[in-house]
Amino acid sequence: MIGAIDAGSNAIRYMIAEVTASDIVKVEADRMPVRLGGAAFTQGELEEATIAQAVEAFSHFRNRFSLHGVSAYRAVATSAVRDAHNRDVLLHRLYHEAGIEVEVIEGDEEARLVRKAVLQQLGAATPSCILDLGGGSLEINLRKGTSWKVASLPVGTVRLLSTFGLSGALSDAEAAMVRRYAATLTQSLPAISDSVAAATGGNAEALAQMLHGTAAQSFELAALERSLPDLVSASVEERMQRLGVRRDRAEVLAVAALVFATVGRQLGISRFVVPGVGIRDALLLELAESARTSQQTHDGSHDKALITAARAFANRAHHDIAHGEQVRRLAAALFRQLRDLHQLSDRHGVLLEVAALLHDIGEVVNLRGHHKHSEYMIRWGRIPGLLDEERELVALAARCHRKPVGDVKKFISETALSKEQRSQLRRMAALLRLADGLDTEHRQRISQLVCTRMGDELVLDLTVRDGPSRDDGQLLRKADLFREELGLGVRMTVVRQEEPAASVAPAPRATPAPGLNGTHAT
Repeated sequence: MIGAIDAGSNAIRYMIAEVTASDIVKVEADRMPVRLGGAAFTQGELEEATIAQAVEAFSHFRNRFSLHGVSAYRAVATSAVRDAHNRDVLLHRLYHEAGIEVEVIEGDEEARLVRKAVLQQLGAATPSCILDLGGGSLEINLRKGTSWKVASLPVGTVRLLSTFGLSGALSDAEAAMVRRYAATLTQSLPAISDSVAAATGGNAEALAQMLHGTAAQSFELAALERSLPDLVSASVEERMQRLGVRRDRAEVLAVAALVFATVGRQLGISRFVVPGVGIRDALLLELAESARTSQQTHDGSHDKALITAARAFANRAHHDIAHGEQVRRLAAALFRQLRDLHQLSDRHGVLLEVAALLHDIGEVVNLRGHHKHSEYMIRWGRIPGLLDEERELVALAARCHRKPVGDVKKFISETALSKEQRSQLRRMAALLRLADGLDTEHRQRISQLVCTRMGDELVLDLTVRDGPSRDDGQLLRKADLFREELGLGVRMTVVRQEEPAASVAPAPRATPAPGLNGTHAT
């Protein structure tokens, strides 16, 4: 099962679907009338009451996801949250109280997602213009040859209501103000050639139903313009009664009609096709594509795509991965050179690199206990290409990069993994902890790592950019699980990058690092 959430400016929508070999079967969908816009557009911030309503809605979504066994989801927020300077308050509460990680997307991404959903729905019949009118913005896709030009304009219905102080029936002057504003922002766009546009969003669907009956899939500009006088002059209660729509829809529908009519005139549109899809549908499409890809045999291209997806996940969370990239390189070097010792598959090596990249991502939530936050974010975040059991290994390996070795082994023993998987996790965690310790100061000093087995010891020959340091004994502080799991002590040599290793005299033997039982550095 997969899930999608679209936190728009006028309402929050969610959908749950099942992925089959050839289709996406929708299981459940609903909308919650939480208006994130309003104050966000006039005051630049989300009100406390609105944030509380959003948390309640997302908690409901999480319960529905759990009930249906949703294993992957993507939740996005658009214009209202994008414009609010206190959006981090909302995102923090949604993550900690509702257990949902929300990604704030830009207008171009909104437009891309809508275009993907429309193309999937209409195929070759897709018009050269796609309009997505929401509460905060109007996204326009215009096709030119084989490419698409995108415009994201601040012409959303809730934005206009709030900015212009509109409510209920609109006067002639108020209607003219909306028309002039919409025309000003769209007048530079070129007219379309085929006079047909796809219109998406709840407003377009409500207008199609109003003009042509239930489940209508299109409406004409002429019919819309004939309906404008009655629609614009009606009160919210009259619109609710006549059209059978909810209050939040009735409040914005007149403004939506004016925007569609004005943009239609500006771009030469005479007919609007309403495919009945939106951002949620595109989110589900991409989740399904990732799920199907994950079920295929993994090869080098899939491995690279997974590493790229992990980096993208870290970027969305605004996590600096400089240390993570260094730990990934060191972990990969250890994995390649010690295959005969750990005996893990190549796929486990890729999963180890992902865990190394993301092991500290929980710091964006809180430095204290960040390994626990890392586990949670990896387990529930959107990282395309991970199977469920792989996601569990990556999340748990990241969790195990901290704390004493006894606590880590106890934690692993209490997981629900099989005996074989617990063994794999211990070896992955051993390599990750050793690699993490080698960049203990987060300075990315080590430029080369060479592993050699010398009897019952593993010797790490390290080349560093700034030369040996008296603190280098701390580099092996996390070799404890490696020693216990693979039965080898660990010691190292350190030389400066610019110096030939053969010309460097051995450094004085350092005091063994605490807790390593004989592990030492030279």
